[in-house]
Amino acid sequence: MIFNNLALFTSVARHLSFSGAANQLDIPLSRVSRKVAELEEHLGVKLFERTTRQVRLTEEGRRLLDQVQEPIEALQNVAGFLDETGRHAIRVTAPPMALQDRIGSLLLEFATLRPDIQLEVSATNAILDFFRDNIDLAFRVGPLQDSTFVARKLWTLDYYFCAGEEFAQTNDLRCPITLARLMELPALMARQPWLLADGRVLKPDQVAHEFDTLDMLAGAARRNLGVTILPREMITDGLIAITVEDAQPTRRDMFAVYPSRRLLPARVRDLIDFLATV
Repeated sequence: MIFNNLALFTSVARHLSFSGAANQLDIPLSRVSRKVAELEEHLGVKLFERTTRQVRLTEEGRRLLDQVQEPIEALQNVAGFLDETGRHAIRVTAPPMALQDRIGSLLLEFATLRPDIQLEVSATNAILDFFRDNIDLAFRVGPLQDSTFVARKLWTLDYYFCAGEEFAQTNDLRCPITLARLMELPALMARQPWLLADGRVLKPDQVAHEFDTLDMLAGAARRNLGVTILPREMITDGLIAITVEDAQPTRRDMFAVYPSRRLLPARVRDLIDFLATV
């Protein structure tokens, strides 16, 4: 009985929905609620916070899921509890520009190779909560602030100073310039200082505009509104790189971030391994 209740618990935790678990398992919603309540009574802890609008794991629920998800999934596969002909979801979040570039094409390639997987992708620059927002995997550019999650480095991004072609022509930027000259130009910022490879931090005085997204920075630069820093892959279509003497923007790493190694379903691990090897 405890195995069945734990299996129901992991299904509710994956969906963050009692009705979602009931629909997947094709059992009455009342049975799911009753069995989870029995498990909570047996363990003497509350596993979910339930409101009329959402279901969230408690701290005790997260710890239990961390302990039981992998063995429960293994036992379910052996027992035929899961429908092996069905499709299982991976819920992913990534910055919009990253999806337009390398990550998006790789996710599509993985989806082609794994027809048993359903990808649910959220394009946002916001840092979503893995448990509240029911996310399996997040793509984030370092440096990372939160050390409570597991982060696997996928690849490194090269960044360059750049500007629109007309702006570069008008301001004689096609040849190498000094750092002092760069700091005299109107700057397009992403609400944070410019970091250099040697550890220096640049805070331009002539800030023309500030944007939260790289695509806005690129669009502003294409309209010849100033200089900025962008990944090499984005410096196309009317943008040119600017060489600054003794000043190179720091490289940044792209990470796959997830809550716990033990919490990681096999299908998510397969996706991470695929991304890390292509």
